[in-house]
Amino acid sequence: MRAPHGCSIPTSKGGAASPAPGGGLRGVAASAAAAAAAPAAPPADARALDKLADAIHSSSRLVVLTGAGCSTESGVPDYRSPQGAYSTGFKPMTHQQFLASPANRARYWARSFYGWPRFSATQPNPAHVALAELEQRGWVQGLITQNVDRLHTAAGSRNVIELHGSSHDVVCLECGRRSSRHAVQAELAALNPAAAAHVAQLTAAPPDVRREREQALRVGTSGDAFRVAVAPAASSSSSGSSSSSGSSGSGPGGVGLQRPDGDVELADAGVGFTLAACGGCGGGPLKPDVVFFGDNIPPERKDRAAALAGGCDALLVVGTSVQVYSAFRLVEAARGAGAKVLIINVGPTRADKLADFKLEARAGEVLTRLSRHPQLLLPRVS
Repeated sequence: MRAPHGCSIPTSKGGAASPAPGGGLRGVAASAAAAAAAPAAPPADARALDKLADAIHSSSRLVVLTGAGCSTESGVPDYRSPQGAYSTGFKPMTHQQFLASPANRARYWARSFYGWPRFSATQPNPAHVALAELEQRGWVQGLITQNVDRLHTAAGSRNVIELHGSSHDVVCLECGRRSSRHAVQAELAALNPAAAAHVAQLTAAPPDVRREREQALRVGTSGDAFRVAVAPAASSSSSGSSSSSGSSGSGPGGVGLQRPDGDVELADAGVGFTLAACGGCGGGPLKPDVVFFGDNIPPERKDRAAALAGGCDALLVVGTSVQVYSAFRLVEAARGAGAKVLIINVGPTRADKLADFKLEARAGEVLTRLSRHPQLLLPRVS
């Protein structure tokens, strides 16, 4: 499980999104968080970059497989790097836990409700933009992403398979009706006015750049949690102070520690939080259309990804350790069909033994330089 749709993103000539994350203090905070979330690595060697460009230039059916490391430079944390979510002992909610009880679903949706404004406003970074440009010139035939942030689509990529789904879509577990995450956010806000007011307060407050950078560096996970605002009926039984105006470990403008799929750390998450129900069947539980841990990828999507990977003559693996078998099997399929395996990743991957080429450098730097490389600057001639 690791996809912004519906938000305004400035575009550069040719349709690809500008990587600018925003202006003013909010932009500075986003830049600080992005810098901290991305892995540290030295610049790529020019000769290695030439070798990679040559491999792409000589291919006729290049497919790209991306993971969380492609989005860290947008400020979205990953799971397995030294700076990743697992370094704090974080354990994501499993599919089975989500289904087990309304209380578990309320806990998930409360955390997602608080995290959505920031997550949905995340901008594509130079890695996303470069891949979109390479696709537009004909060098990339298709892209499979494990990410659920939809930043590849926002950047302009068109032939994208979201292997693990997208946080921007919601599905009813009873009737299968699909709806947009933005619409569900509005419904949750109407059902939880105190929490909505708290989120609006946090969003409007000037950002604490230093604190946000510390959060991105995973400093003080428990201190980054704050008490969720609950409905007035629930909060009135407390000591008389409204929880919507207070926080645990968070001052004005504070936000909970963001996780890779957009939710945030919250103390007492889900307590007093009212869930939205399906508007189609009138009561079915709603779930983000993402593959939780312990869930299965829909067969049709899995088959499309396998066909794309198995039909390529070069597979470019970007920003992923490929530890999840649903992704690793795609590398195996490409390799089994005789394709070259090219890897851009900081740190070891499960697919290293299958690689023809590996470059340990940040995705944004490498892919931007590739998109400007003389061999790839012009459209591909079929």
